[in-house]
Amino acid sequence: MLEHTDAGDRWIPEADYQFICSRVPILCVDLLPIIGQTNKFGLIERDTYSGGRGLNLVGGGVLLDEPIPDALKRHVRATLGGSASLALETLALVGVYQYYKQAKPDQLHDPRKNAVSVTYTGVLVGPIHPSGEAYAFHAFDLDHPPELDAFGFGQGPVVYDGLAALRASHEKVF
Repeated sequence: MLEHTDAGDRWIPEADYQFICSRVPILCVDLLPIIGQTNKFGLIERDTYSGGRGLNLVGGGVLLDEPIPDALKRHVRATLGGSASLALETLALVGVYQYYKQAKPDQLHDPRKNAVSVTYTGVLVGPIHPSGEAYAFHAFDLDHPPELDAFGFGQGPVVYDGLAALRASHEKVF
């Protein structure tokens, strides 16, 4: 695995990682970032599979003994730059999603690995500078997400779930 996750020497060697991925699901975290002080959310543009690019959540693998909030902060820093930070008190669980290595109808798919992702919404603060695996960071109005075919790894329904959860939480407040 290319080092773009800010994991340093805590990540495992590529051959070992491939062996593990061929046998067990990998725990991941994903974030639907809400841009602080706006009515917008953001998605990164990154490589997917088959040479394509798509819009995606911010996230990746959780390291051994790494608390999930720390993994989220690490992936935000590695993907959106050292000036961007995640306001941990704003984290809200969207759900737990499974990405299958073998494509299945109407399921999330990642041919690199079978992954289980704990997915959150949370507010970003500070300037955003795409880095690591992110070619760009695109902002969207909360009420106008991209079409499903714009997403990588089939993440559109996950993003739509996150936006629905945000709307529901705001309705409870008012």
